[in-house]
Amino acid sequence: MTTEIIALIGLAAIFTISSVRNVHMGALALTASFIIGIGVVGESLDDVLGGFPVDALVILLGITYLFGIARETGTIDWLVNRSLDLIGDRVALLPWGLWIIATGVACLGTSHAAFAVVPIAMSLAHSHRINSTMMGIVMSSGIVGGALAPTSIVGITVQTVASSANVPYNAGLMFAISIGANFLVVLAAFFLFGGRELIARTRGTGGDTSGTTPGEGRGGTATNGPSKLLGSNMASGDTLTAVDVKNARSTVTADRITGMQVLVIISIILLVGGFFTLTQLDVDVNLGVVALTIAVLITLLEPGIGKKALSRVDWNTILLLGGIITYVGVLTRLGAIDQLGEAARSVSQPLVAALVICIVAALVSAFASTIGIIGALIPLAVPLLIPGGGLETTGFIYALAISASLVDCAPFGTTGATIVASTVEEDRPRVNRNLTIWGLSMVVIGPVVTLALLVVPFLWG
Repeated sequence: MTTEIIALIGLAAIFTISSVRNVHMGALALTASFIIGIGVVGESLDDVLGGFPVDALVILLGITYLFGIARETGTIDWLVNRSLDLIGDRVALLPWGLWIIATGVACLGTSHAAFAVVPIAMSLAHSHRINSTMMGIVMSSGIVGGALAPTSIVGITVQTVASSANVPYNAGLMFAISIGANFLVVLAAFFLFGGRELIARTRGTGGDTSGTTPGEGRGGTATNGPSKLLGSNMASGDTLTAVDVKNARSTVTADRITGMQVLVIISIILLVGGFFTLTQLDVDVNLGVVALTIAVLITLLEPGIGKKALSRVDWNTILLLGGIITYVGVLTRLGAIDQLGEAARSVSQPLVAALVICIVAALVSAFASTIGIIGALIPLAVPLLIPGGGLETTGFIYALAISASLVDCAPFGTTGATIVASTVEEDRPRVNRNLTIWGLSMVVIGPVVTLALLVVPFLWG
């Protein structure tokens, strides 16, 4: 058995062991990099560590630190609550408004920040008699759609891996495609799970939702604090746990915005606006360096907030991305990627190979790490792409990233499990079953649709 085959088997073993034994994939991949790189290939430690993606990790550090400050200052909570106030009790708009809110929050550093919106959304779904499965899919689509923004971890990962593989890539276009794809998912879920009834109810009742009296639910004016978001649930006899109340309290902020929150909002606008502007001007800038600089300047004003925000830095993902990319670097220097390229050239139907890769990415992502599978498969998939590096090449990367993310509503992963856990108890079995079916269906539907839209039209262009 050649060293190249051993290294590829090692990659498969990393995903398998991580899933079966619940070992951190990044730590496992980094350890495997040392074992394969030094022990099997004979590289030096400096050579192995040379593949560690320092630039990408600085981006992750700076982004998650800055948006950690946004969460610690209550800025994100304030934005969420103001957005909910705009939606009010217009029942048919609630799923769409919450999708926009979840998408926006997921753009802010780590998509996991949007998990704070999930309990609110599932509670509102119950109190306003909105199908919980619909709301669960809406929340998942918001989280994964925002996750592919250039300011969020998954989007940063795709950009980093595509850049290291010398694949043309436009972060803004990736985000736009992600939003478009998830909009279609939400649209389908809306009409499949009772959207017409919500529209009819809104028209027929003028916004009255579930027969609650004034002061109940989000439409009341007599409740404040946690009951503003969960009041209708308590009125209907549901039992709230201490965690429910604590989560609700954490989302309710003072009506008046603070000076620090204004400063953070301005910083985020400058960061995002500046990044998109510089990107369009082809200026090479490390988003993490800018974000980290802004974060440090803010902590100079409020050192206590800076210390608390350090706990929000996503060290888990930093280790995950660092380990996976370091191991893929070993594979590249070893020649395993070139061997896959030779095999790929013997494939008479590259589109079939691309479909298989997207399905594998989606299936593995449903049970393991989306970031991990994207980080591993993009470099491995590059040899299968059509020579020339045109739009069809980039289109395949977009299709691969979206295929790997659309399955996240399945309850086998963190996103789906959070949605099910946030659903009222009597609806959990049904939501769990429906999200399982929906998520697994995306394993095939996602790759077929994305390749048909993003790759096929350019094959014979």
